[in-house]
Amino acid sequence: MVVKIIKVVIVGAGNLGREVLWTLSDCNKNSKKYDVLGFIDEDEQLHNKIKHKKRVLGGFEWFSNKPTQKVKCVIAIGDGKIRKKIVEKLERIGVEFITVIHPSVIMSDSVKVGKGTIIQAGSVLTVDVTIGNHCRIDTNCTIAHDAKISDYVDLSPGVNINGNNFIQTGTFIGSGTVTKEKISIGKWCIIGAGTVLISDVPDKSLFVGVPGKQKKKL
Repeated sequence: MVVKIIKVVIVGAGNLGREVLWTLSDCNKNSKKYDVLGFIDEDEQLHNKIKHKKRVLGGFEWFSNKPTQKVKCVIAIGDGKIRKKIVEKLERIGVEFITVIHPSVIMSDSVKVGKGTIIQAGSVLTVDVTIGNHCRIDTNCTIAHDAKISDYVDLSPGVNINGNNFIQTGTFIGSGTVTKEKISIGKWCIIGAGTVLISDVPDKSLFVGVPGKQKKKL
């Protein structure tokens, strides 16, 4: 069977962009799935620079010079609000997005993952987990049964999400955070690194500590 190779650009030539390139390279090890053309970045000082053997091709204007239906992209931007704005801009010009899952990720057939989401090496997703669009699940995260993660959520390295958690749109969860079962984390929250969450978190809140407590509204 002939495998169709997908032409891809990575939006964002920073640290996360380099990590996503590594993940795509690992996805190609057994059989080539992706032809990574390079990076797209609005920082003009980066244009034509080489990052890990891939060129920074230009800013968003690059898409207007290419048949958008033939080149797909993944957004390697760590800020969910910025990521959302970029998605909306690229959708208006017909750009499509790929979902990137490192080959070392372990997950059951009952897991659902949305478009544009990135799941990095060593993560484990158990059963009946739902991940929204354009999320970032970083290295060595665990997500337990029946957890629901909405669009534009960021899980930093080593986050442990327990069963029946509901994480709402745009929330950022710092490295090493652990959550109790059956809690809800509101929209556009920030959970500080190493926090242990044992209760629900209201929208637009900063929570830190063991146990996690609200420090302020965002």
